[in-house]
Amino acid sequence: MPLRIKLPLFFVVVYLLSMVSLTLFTLAVVKELLINYTYEYMEYQLKPALEFYKNLHKEPSSYISSLASDVVSRDVASIVVDEKVRIIHKEPFLDEEELNISEKDLELLLKSEKGVWNEYAFVVKKMGDYRLILLGKLEKIEDIQRKLVLFVVVFTLLISVLIVFVFTLFTVRMLRPLEYLTYISREIYKGNMDVRIDRAESKDEFGVLQRAYADMIEKLRKTFNWQREFIGGLTHELKTPLTYIKGQLELISMGVYKDEDKIKEVLKKMYVQANKMEKLISHLILLMRLESGMPIKLSPINLSELFAEIDEEYEFIKSTHNFKVEYPERDVIILADKDYLRIAIGNLIENSYKYTPEGGTIRLYYTDNCIVVEDTGRGIKDTKNVFERFYREAEDKEGFGLGLSIVKAIADAHRFEIYVDSQVGKGTRVRLCVNPL
Repeated sequence: MPLRIKLPLFFVVVYLLSMVSLTLFTLAVVKELLINYTYEYMEYQLKPALEFYKNLHKEPSSYISSLASDVVSRDVASIVVDEKVRIIHKEPFLDEEELNISEKDLELLLKSEKGVWNEYAFVVKKMGDYRLILLGKLEKIEDIQRKLVLFVVVFTLLISVLIVFVFTLFTVRMLRPLEYLTYISREIYKGNMDVRIDRAESKDEFGVLQRAYADMIEKLRKTFNWQREFIGGLTHELKTPLTYIKGQLELISMGVYKDEDKIKEVLKKMYVQANKMEKLISHLILLMRLESGMPIKLSPINLSELFAEIDEEYEFIKSTHNFKVEYPERDVIILADKDYLRIAIGNLIENSYKYTPEGGTIRLYYTDNCIVVEDTGRGIKDTKNVFERFYREAEDKEGFGLGLSIVKAIADAHRFEIYVDSQVGKGTRVRLCVNPL
């Protein structure tokens, strides 16, 4: 059974049970109130007549029968009994000829001052050696109860129909985002990753769920696109070295190369190609690890010490370029993974080294909470796509197009910002903005 039917049905059942409970409680309260009113009515009928006869006669035996006759009406009857519980006078209701009551019933009535007997409410008043029993009809009370039950039933049915209609509309509207997400899930199950999810504006739980679902699908879409790009890029980058190695192995096995020096030269080139593939795979593994969301190990790092290590590591650049490492004027401590941060800065320096002609300048410095690598190289035309995997502008240089992708992934893992400013023919400046402690 669909949820949009279950919810209204459940609500109506709960509502009906509540109304039945409320009706029973109301009937009990109303009955009690009306019975008490009957007691008060009979005593109200008795009080003025009793005062009148008391003023005229001293002994109840002189007026008890007359009093019993005076208080009788269509709704009140009376019975007078003596101390031996014998009926000495009995007045039926005005619209009835006889009032039938047995000795057993009479004894039951005399046990309390007031109560309910069969279809009557009764009040017992002691007057000397006599007791006056007043009986009041409960027919009107039962009639009121029937009318009340009828009213409640009709009212409940009308309200139930209205509630079912309104609640069904409300439920359908409330569950619409869930049905929409179910449709999206089926499309994704079919392999349609291009489906777009509308971002809900509502702030309720379903709106939050829809926005979270949209974010999840967007992340899945990026992951699948990355997989396609990864497979395509990997195939392209590995195809050339693998083809070369396979071809050379076939030539060697066929005995084409007779000269030992030639074989050594071919093996050396094969080794270079194998190293190239190994480096590519290492870069891809690093990139996948970074983008998988695995937690990184953060620790306080002194930038001056890190710059000193990088200065020593890339000392060889100074033989062909004007490579400058400018240390911060004061100690700057940041919270980062030292190995990853060194890889990011190293990739930026290697890019500058690769695309800056000999004699050009490469600078590493810190300013305005940013680690900056600046060069006077050829520059970048498209700074928007420069962080895309396997993106390469310069076809005349070897590379995989993963260096800046790795830098961007490291920055994202640390929640750092990265900016690229470049002019073709004048140089490039990359800023990795950090959060110093």
